[in-house]
Amino acid sequence: MMTLLQRAQSRTRFLAIGALLSLTFVTFLVFGTRDRGDVVRYVLKSSKPRPPSECSSSPHSSSSWTSWKNQSESQSWEFIVERDGDNYGLSDEQCQIAFPKLFVEIEKSAARRKDNPITFKELNSRKLQDAMVRGVIDRGELYLLDYEPQPVTFTRAKATLSSLHRALTAIPNRHELPSVEFIFTTEDFATGGDGQDLSAIWSYSKRDGDDAVWLMPDFGYWSWPEVKVGPYRDVRRRIATIDDGGVTPDGKRIPGIAFKDKKKQLLWRGSVATEPEVRGKLLKATQRKSWASVHALDWDSRDDIDHYLLPMEDHCRYMFLAHAEGRSFSGRGKYLLNCRSVFVSHKLVWREAHHAAMISGSGPDANFVEVDRDFSDLEQKIEFLLDNPDVAERIANNAVRTFRDRYLTPAAEACYWRYLIRRYADVCDFEPNLYADSKGERKMRGVPFETWVLIGDEQ
Repeated sequence: MMTLLQRAQSRTRFLAIGALLSLTFVTFLVFGTRDRGDVVRYVLKSSKPRPPSECSSSPHSSSSWTSWKNQSESQSWEFIVERDGDNYGLSDEQCQIAFPKLFVEIEKSAARRKDNPITFKELNSRKLQDAMVRGVIDRGELYLLDYEPQPVTFTRAKATLSSLHRALTAIPNRHELPSVEFIFTTEDFATGGDGQDLSAIWSYSKRDGDDAVWLMPDFGYWSWPEVKVGPYRDVRRRIATIDDGGVTPDGKRIPGIAFKDKKKQLLWRGSVATEPEVRGKLLKATQRKSWASVHALDWDSRDDIDHYLLPMEDHCRYMFLAHAEGRSFSGRGKYLLNCRSVFVSHKLVWREAHHAAMISGSGPDANFVEVDRDFSDLEQKIEFLLDNPDVAERIANNAVRTFRDRYLTPAAEACYWRYLIRRYADVCDFEPNLYADSKGERKMRGVPFETWVLIGDEQ
């Protein structure tokens, strides 16, 4: 298979060579290993990774790369969604203040590797399968080393890398971020994460027992064209207009829909084929129910698309929104949680980055309703909410405050990416190298993202 560098050379005839990675660390030891036939010389870190409890003192989270001048400023700052929600460049301290529940899964992954750091040999031992990408972040710059064919998920790869690149370029002094080498999958889940391959990998979702998996934000934070969902920020604006109203380009005011005026039904649209056991039970539990508007979609059927497919923002016109996992996580979940509607989900097996902020029940802090995985108690809980509209509205309002206005903002996504980089670096025992020795010559191992995004469609 042609390497990324060869693809770039064949398409552009030249490649701008980045700055040489400094190898002058006096206390570091240099080792050699093999990478696709070339000798890669990498730098072994001089000390063991710090445990999660010492994360706040990590040099990677130093305030030197933030815009803050002193600790008193960080103590007085608070997150205001109207001002900060779309800010991809919040400082580390601001991220910690704004999103205290966002980094739970990262810390779990880091804790598992505290006494067993990630090595270059481990990373190099994972054979790239379809839909996988290997890359390097070097002093805040993103490079692509290799990727396998992605006939179905290539837009996901471009979206994920674009989001990561955006999070890097949004902050000042990004060169002070740690350098890392990583592999991620654009599949719904990490193949080999079931114990057959325990080498570290980044993925959109994980289950209990997927100890090798580090959660990353999914592709939808950029765009999801296959299901006609546009850029994430645009979707959020359209959703907010349904709930809160807005203004047309010609200045006409559009009123929002009050919660009490939403359609008093549970809405779901999707393919049953991706998870027939769970989604089939949802269909069965809602069949011929007046409180349900649940339909299966066949994406290959023009009639189905014309009759049942709804724009994402139109989901918010319904009082209750059902969530059902597919092959793994369901990508629509984060969009539905942006609505001022009651998010109703079965007990989840697959986790995403924002799940630590989810609180189920009917109490004062609840922001979604959980039902049994077979939906056997779904009707009972929907009828309770219909009979207690004040409880339903409180849950919907809590969802907006928790997710649309905080944990599912573009700002939160960018914060998550940078925190992932820092904590992943903390449990790696090596510094990546952009260069390899091949037949006596030093060659760059990868392609800068800015170049790859232009020529990376050569599958």
